[in-house]
Amino acid sequence: MKNFLKEIFSGTELVGTINLISGIIMALLWSYFASQWWSVAFGFLAIFFLIEAIWHYVLTDYLRYIHKDRQGK
Repeated sequence: MKNFLKEIFSGTELVGTINLISGIIMALLWSYFASQWWSVAFGFLAIFFLIEAIWHYVLTDYLRYIHKDRQGK
């Protein structure tokens, strides 16, 4: 059970999850304040956080694949 939790909540996956949640919140704020000129900042931040979340999830999957490949040898 301990190894399962350690694998699920690795550092990069946790950062990816935080970025995903932040990106969704920023996108919701951007859509709510769409008539205001300053809401563009929320849109840029939403895109940034969502791209970062995807990057961290891809990196986590890649590191998991490398780790399992090394264990098999």
